[in-house]
Amino acid sequence: MEKKVKKNNIEDFPSRKVSDYGITPCDVIFNQVDKPLDYIFCKSMNVYDDRWRVNIYSKRLVDGIEGKYISSSYFVKFDTEHNKLTIL
Repeated sequence: MEKKVKKNNIEDFPSRKVSDYGITPCDVIFNQVDKPLDYIFCKSMNVYDDRWRVNIYSKRLVDGIEGKYISSSYFVKFDTEHNKLTIL
């Protein structure tokens, strides 16, 4: 008799996008930290539960070519119901 083994499939796990949360940490991070002068954009990613990684991208010139880099990165706790952000 063969034993059946259930394989976990990625489709079994719920998938959430940043847009599913309505407001994101990027919308409120600049209430606590200064926006860089060479700011381009902010990107936030949900790591687990209410913990997020927030990366702030800026531009810089290297040999006359404009590029982007992560000028600041924060690990934060974000309460999506009350829009309260705590930098950890």
